[in-house]
Amino acid sequence: MLWSANITACRNIIFKNGRTMSDQISIKNPNDTKRNLPSMQTPTLENVAEYTKQSACEFCDITPIHGCKHFLSSANQLLIERIWWFCVFGVALYYCGHLVFNVYEERKRDPIIISFDQQTSSIYSIPFPAVTICPETKVKSSVLNMSHTFELVRKNKLNETIDEERVRRLLLLLQLCDYNIYDKHETPFYSDDVLVQLRKMSIPSYEVFNSCGWKGEGVTCLKYFKTTLTEKGFCYTFNAIANNDLLRKDQLDPRYNLNSETRSSDWELDEGFHGNVGSNAFPRRIVSGGYRNSLGATLIVNKSDLDYLCGDSFQGYKVMLHMPDEFPLVSHQYFRVPLDQELIVSVTPNVISTNDRVRRYLPEERKCYYTHERYLRFFKIYNKINCETECLTNYTYHLCGCVQFWMPHPKGAPVCTLHDAPCYQSAVSHISKRAARFRSDSCNCLQTCNYIEYQTQVSQAGWNWQNGEFFNYMERRPMTDSVHQSKMVIYFREADFIPLVRKERTSVSELIANCGGLMGLFMGASLVSMVELVYYCTLRPVAMWMLEKRKNPDNNEDEQRCSCRCEINQE
Repeated sequence: MLWSANITACRNIIFKNGRTMSDQISIKNPNDTKRNLPSMQTPTLENVAEYTKQSACEFCDITPIHGCKHFLSSANQLLIERIWWFCVFGVALYYCGHLVFNVYEERKRDPIIISFDQQTSSIYSIPFPAVTICPETKVKSSVLNMSHTFELVRKNKLNETIDEERVRRLLLLLQLCDYNIYDKHETPFYSDDVLVQLRKMSIPSYEVFNSCGWKGEGVTCLKYFKTTLTEKGFCYTFNAIANNDLLRKDQLDPRYNLNSETRSSDWELDEGFHGNVGSNAFPRRIVSGGYRNSLGATLIVNKSDLDYLCGDSFQGYKVMLHMPDEFPLVSHQYFRVPLDQELIVSVTPNVISTNDRVRRYLPEERKCYYTHERYLRFFKIYNKINCETECLTNYTYHLCGCVQFWMPHPKGAPVCTLHDAPCYQSAVSHISKRAARFRSDSCNCLQTCNYIEYQTQVSQAGWNWQNGEFFNYMERRPMTDSVHQSKMVIYFREADFIPLVRKERTSVSELIANCGGLMGLFMGASLVSMVELVYYCTLRPVAMWMLEKRKNPDNNEDEQRCSCRCEINQE
């Protein structure tokens, strides 16, 4: 009886829509009640379309994006008006997207730019340039008269038995000439001690320097100018770092010695000077610019040693300014100091530094390497000149089977002779053509991210030093008319300079600001507008459907509630 009464009560429940439970379900067995209840009704395709349309209209009513309300939400507009605003909106959207894409592509293509720094820097923060001086006179006339011997060789007037050593010396020295002078002998002269022989024949430093000055004080030339090996023979360099800091000695022939400097370096190109090294730091630096804080050198040459065979009818000196950690390639960039002339050289540093945020980019993107980022076989420090020198060395050895005497080379690598000059010139020409043809050649010698270039401005005038009382400081005797004398003074033009900075073209925040500005200009949109668009395309239609369900609920909840009561009463 109790069961029948409960069933009757459940069937007589009237729902809000006016239907009874008996109109919807039929209970055959209490155990089948839960199984036969209908599931929650899911939205149909028509419902989804209706909710989406309502969501779009609502978005167009409240969005600040220009034109939306005119072609979709406004009910009192003609079709032609809607088409007009739709076209305007489409054109604005196209140009906005096009310009935003251009901004992104420009940042992707060239993410790094170089611009002037906002603050000046002191020359005390950078080293004084390394100064390499190469005499045009390669050998003392008492050792070998090059022009006379060369004429005898050309005319075949030498006795090969007696003068073989003279020919050997001539062929060694002809490798130092500015242009190609070589004799096409069937049997070239090879020597394992080329560097030793060239060193013996070179003019000693005390016959090159008469006096020197540094920061307004007289100094000993031999203490400041160290012997350096270059493609022009043995030269003399001021302020270059030592072999132990620049070269990988374990990879080189033990007989190869770039320079005679012994002081350890207190400076790195990327980090600057170490700690509190002060004014005694090496490489040397100065506090202020001007003539008083200069490097000066008085250079001499005996008239009897002048020889115009190699110097292109020029006698005097070649001078190169370079970074202290650079291999001195004199033929790349130099200026000349003529005989009996005084040169005043003012230097302006061109410094490029790199922002720390640039380090996270790939070298191909920032187009530079840090000094310890790329490994070189022969050099501990990477820079463009060192890389190109090593690349030329490797290619010359690959093409010719030998290396030039001045090139860093491993033990056992043969040294080229004058007979191999055409092959070497072919190697140089081939690498130059590849560099001109391809922006990224096989060497891939990018510039360093931090870089110092010493730009020079030279003024010169005739120097009638014979009219004064000049003393030969090396020989401790007055100067005579048997020599030529030249003077050179090098100094920084200003105490401060404006460096260049390599930095990001646009940071992430600047990229967002640029894109937001374009979107605001063309569309009147902002970042919140984009969030609103996503919201009305995804979450809002679902929310509208759920709200509709709450306003018109199905009978499932009441039916389930009745079923539960029936089961409880049965128990």
